[in-house]
Amino acid sequence: MNQQSNNPLDEEFDQLVQEQLDLWHVPGLSIAVVDGDQTWAKGYGMATLPSTRVTPSTLFYAGSTTKAFTAAIMAMLVEDNDGYPQVQWDTPISQLIRDDFVLATEYATQQVTVEDALSHRTGLPRHDQALGSTAGGSSSTAVRDIVRQLRHLPLTAELRTKYQYNNAMFIVAAHVIETVTGETLGALLARRIWEPLGMSETYFGLEEARGAEDENPLAHGYAYNYADDDGTYRVIEWMSLADVSGAGSVISSVNDYAKWARALLTGSPALFASPTTVREHLWRARTLLPVDQDGSGSGSGSAFTGPGAYALGWETGVYRGVEFFEHQGGMNAFGAELILIPELQYAVVALGNTAGTSNCAEQTLVYHLIDRKLGKPRFFDWDAKNLALLERGKHEAATAIARFYPSLPSPPLPTTLPLSLYTGTYLHPGYGSVTLYLDETGSSEGGGSSVILRADRNQNTWPEILRFQHVSGDFFVAVSEHDGDYGAIYPSVYPAEFRVGAAGKVIALGVGWEKEMGEEKIWFKY
Repeated sequence: MNQQSNNPLDEEFDQLVQEQLDLWHVPGLSIAVVDGDQTWAKGYGMATLPSTRVTPSTLFYAGSTTKAFTAAIMAMLVEDNDGYPQVQWDTPISQLIRDDFVLATEYATQQVTVEDALSHRTGLPRHDQALGSTAGGSSSTAVRDIVRQLRHLPLTAELRTKYQYNNAMFIVAAHVIETVTGETLGALLARRIWEPLGMSETYFGLEEARGAEDENPLAHGYAYNYADDDGTYRVIEWMSLADVSGAGSVISSVNDYAKWARALLTGSPALFASPTTVREHLWRARTLLPVDQDGSGSGSGSAFTGPGAYALGWETGVYRGVEFFEHQGGMNAFGAELILIPELQYAVVALGNTAGTSNCAEQTLVYHLIDRKLGKPRFFDWDAKNLALLERGKHEAATAIARFYPSLPSPPLPTTLPLSLYTGTYLHPGYGSVTLYLDETGSSEGGGSSVILRADRNQNTWPEILRFQHVSGDFFVAVSEHDGDYGAIYPSVYPAEFRVGAAGKVIALGVGWEKEMGEEKIWFKY
């Protein structure tokens, strides 16, 4: 990598990186900067505690930055009218994978296009807790099973009326690509993008990355011990990526992501038949993003000018007078940030090894570098914004009962049935199963032991361990322990409810997993 005197990764920046690693409790991260024909890259901190340092070749999970690769492969198919005339941006997906792609309404099934799926405007919300509940076997089998689950998941908006981020639709896109080409998405990415660009440190899935560890070591992911705040970390098991496919299966280094960024900035003829494909298709805004309420969105005192938008695997907006294209990624105990500014032929990529908080550190560092490139002093406090988000999350978790159940009897009503009669397996065709069991390890307010209901959702793409806390009658809250994002700092809490039938037996369990559904719950039958 170029080491000229104008290297932005200088000693001053090194100090800022260390401050961010300490503030956000991130063991390590790596950063690369592309500036015209120059590239700089550097590793900071630890890839594996206690002594394996991060280098620019260290592998990290790249999370949702995978989506840009998936969209790029789809663009190649759209360009190839001789080989794949049936694949166009406005092609309904049901015409391409007719047996597998069905949504909750006939209209959505028939009308959702390739472009809709890649721009988060299908009307289907995240439903992330549904992913993986019935998948198994090979990656292709898992992907097909997840696509077939979608017919059982409620829509929460009309088609093309609302931005709703959705990982499952990029899994759908992967299934479309693999079905029409007869190749795996990983093989296509290697043949059509990574090999032409010389990206020798990029892999599709955990198994491929582990197979290359002798050459390119894979960082471990960590969760900081916030409960004791004692400087220790818990290592998080590497997550299998068979389920997520086109939504998040890439593992790579900043060395390779710098090559990818430069190819996009220059419209590399090694990738696309037309030099305008990136700008006119992949980067063209499709869906307006909601205005943030945390200070980083548009409006007075915000970081950005005007509303942001989602293109195809990219977010776009205006920062300090320049247009940017960006995407974050988050996977169990890993975070990624990639931003490109075509006007300046400038890009920054950062990869880190904690859940959620590495993204916070990366955001401060990336925009610091952009401010320096623009020759402007910092004007937005990303740390304050992200710390406020964490505090808000903690507050919402702590006050969940009052928010979900604002009017409760005093004292609370007992459950209709003995707690043991609520145990067993509950089924939903889209969300799979929830098996409840009694756990006597809970603690009562008096300090003694208590019996609680628990459920282990280890079969899901993003596993959760649920603890059901009784509120009143047959109403509970489900407190989730997980490592997927901010779960290492504060739990996710969902409203939960049981239904007891006329025969005096429990017949259903409802959990409010999907925020876009409002007060409606996902109902599992007993």
